[in-house]
Amino acid sequence: MFKHGFLRRTDLGTECDACGARLDLMTGGTCERCRRILCARHLHGSWWRRMVHEFKRPILCVACRAGQTPEAPR
Repeated sequence: MFKHGFLRRTDLGTECDACGARLDLMTGGTCERCRRILCARHLHGSWWRRMVHEFKRPILCVACRAGQTPEAPR
């Protein structure tokens, strides 16, 4: 549609370390404790936790908050 790439979706992405689903780099992130790259579902868990992260709280994944030891990154 547009010739210029202004405000286009990014083609960059990676895979979630927990479920293997492809994720856009803008939706997921990295847990500060276990250092895994995770999709929004495994990183935040809920809309509320994502908003808490937006207000500069530490980014901890669902497994780290639950006290579980996640697998080592692939």
